Amino acid sequence: MSQRTQTTYAAIQPAPSRPVQQAPLAPPPAVEQPPQPETPEAPVSGEPLPGDQGTGGTNVAAAQPSSVSVGRTDLLGGWTISSGGDNCQLFMSLTTWTGGYRASTRGCSQPSLAGIAAWDLNGSTVTLKGGDGSAAVATLRANSAQNFSGSTAEGSGITVSR
Repeated sequence: MSQRTQTTYAAIQPAPSRPVQQAPLAPPPAVEQPPQPETPEAPVSGEPLPGDQGTGGTNVAAAQPSSVSVGRTDLLGGWTISSGGDNCQLFMSLTTWTGGYRASTRGCSQPSLAGIAAWDLNGSTVTLKGGDGSAAVATLRANSAQNFSGSTAEGSGITVSR
């Protein structure tokens, strides 16, 4: 036959409390900020460099191949498009679409940008395409994984960044 023991506990009493006193807090310790990069004092002049005697007309630099490695998954999600005074949003997904993968824009006032429906990646070059997926709206090259620049089919400059 086993014997059971029963433990009895005393009633727990609440801790005594006092009224809360208000007092100003001491300021937090100062945190040193890292030095900020210097900014130029004046805008860069558009004058040619000494010894650069062009033949007249407009000099256009050839686009150099980008050394930035970009994959399709790097492009997914939301981006900001800036072109010709228009700033709007671009969304890219990996849903297969005519001409590449699905894309859409929001808030674009330019019809060509508002009509972007697809995108494709070839190396570090991104092509944004219109509704049927065959007509290029813009071609961009990677400056970094977060910034692309190029031109629209109409010849305007365009940047896509986040």
